[in-house]
Amino acid sequence: MSKELSERKKKILHALVDLYITTGQPVSSSDIQSKYLPEVSSATVRSELSALEALGYIEQPHTSAGRVPLKDAYKFYVESINTDDNASGMLTDRETEFIREKFLHKLGAIEDISKRAAQVISDVTNYTSFFVEKSPAHLEIEEIKLVPLKGDRAAVLIVTDKGMIANQAIDLKDDIRQEYLDTATQVLNKVFQGRDISELEHVDLSEIEEEVQGFREILDEVLKIVRIYINEHSDNVVVEGALKMLDYPEYSSVEDAKNFLSVISDKDSMSEMLTTDGSIEFSVRIGKEDSGVDKCAIITAAYKVGDEVVGQAGVIGPQRMDYRKVIGVLDYMKKTISTVINNRNDSEE
Repeated sequence: MSKELSERKKKILHALVDLYITTGQPVSSSDIQSKYLPEVSSATVRSELSALEALGYIEQPHTSAGRVPLKDAYKFYVESINTDDNASGMLTDRETEFIREKFLHKLGAIEDISKRAAQVISDVTNYTSFFVEKSPAHLEIEEIKLVPLKGDRAAVLIVTDKGMIANQAIDLKDDIRQEYLDTATQVLNKVFQGRDISELEHVDLSEIEEEVQGFREILDEVLKIVRIYINEHSDNVVVEGALKMLDYPEYSSVEDAKNFLSVISDKDSMSEMLTTDGSIEFSVRIGKEDSGVDKCAIITAAYKVGDEVVGQAGVIGPQRMDYRKVIGVLDYMKKTISTVINNRNDSEE
């Protein structure tokens, strides 16, 4: 839709969004004219605002009030932000120094990265932040081994294309002969070898009843081990600054606040809502239809180790959030996290 706009309309729309992000108040034509377009008359600005309103970019809450941006206005504004080169260049030296000091200070185990990053992002932007550590993807079963132990116990070894994920003892009802375990191993590998581990979480046992006849006890134990592994290695979602959203007038009502807090407290919903295509540098979703949360905008940035996307960081804020600053912070955090992880990997080699 923005292709239909003249250069002057684009400047006026950009100015209106800028002012509304800063003040949170309806923007008048005189404010736009005096601060952004002094060479244009107020009457001309008013005319252009009427045209932008007709196109669905802005609205006038009351007859005597100024205008406020709508969803398409924010989308236009975000599209005008250049994220191709150095988005973190939008930050001041003081902000980048703050991020370095807060993020790197007393950073311990690698697990600290997600919580510390979310805290820093929330502190710098003053919005609710999140950090999603991705679960291992596409683990393919290469081999399942059963090793007899003393008495009625056996060790289950599950080997994937990314390494061993389980080495666990299980209890069986009777003393198990080696021949039985050898046959059970063959059956398990016939059923599961070459399959993605995620498929085993919801495997339909009725489809393989004949193949596993006589070995159902062992099959159930193996599936239990797999399901525990999947649950323990599901996406880890860290949320910081949850109550900061309530500082903005858009979320001043009790109902809006309850809905927002309900959404961000649900780990599975958050993971599904926040996960985006890792090939996209920055994902910006505005409004309930796109973000899943009413009156909100979500900006997400994927971070990588090598070419693999291992997590996503981002911000949930009001639609009138400071998009330039948020994108700048996320870009700088991506670079900082990448440096930390790469340095640790180098030191471990």
